[in-house]
Amino acid sequence: MLAVAAATASCDRGTTYDMRTCWDKQSESAGAELKSAYAKVAARMRGWGLSAAPLSAVQTAWTSARDKTCSFEYELYLPGTIAPQIAVECSVRMTQARTKRLDALLAALQTRDHVPAPKPVSPAAGAQLDSLYRGYLTRLTGSQRTSLAGAQTAWVVYRDKACALEGGACLTDLEKERIAELQASWVGEPFW
Repeated sequence: MLAVAAATASCDRGTTYDMRTCWDKQSESAGAELKSAYAKVAARMRGWGLSAAPLSAVQTAWTSARDKTCSFEYELYLPGTIAPQIAVECSVRMTQARTKRLDALLAALQTRDHVPAPKPVSPAAGAQLDSLYRGYLTRLTGSQRTSLAGAQTAWVVYRDKACALEGGACLTDLEKERIAELQASWVGEPFW
């Protein structure tokens, strides 16, 4: 998240056009880093004789979750001119978080020969996400609630596929990541 904070500081100067151009460059850079990290993990899996199909399924699920989440965040700020920037910022945050997960998965693949058993979601993280989600729902219009529900459903599919592949504390880690994303998307008065 430090990279996003640095990008925010550098991209929040100048005209709206300048800011959008800066965020578009951040998005391109984050996308390239994600593509590289994904290729390394897939290569490592194939090198060990493992199918990369589960990784591909996780990536497809993540892409859906990212697109639906960032669409929801975009819709929150319509008809404002900041809506496109909000969507790109969301995409950068989520892409950087996914890259970080892939880097950690690569490191884990290099140091162990099996996937650890999944641990349950920590009660604190689960309760915090539920509370945040409920807080959001009370402040949204009907169409925004529908958009958030779609994004949340896509995210759950991603979380479950990713954690089946990664094991360990993945469920709690991804709940915390989701909490951070939903908190970052709300520019109004915090309610969590």
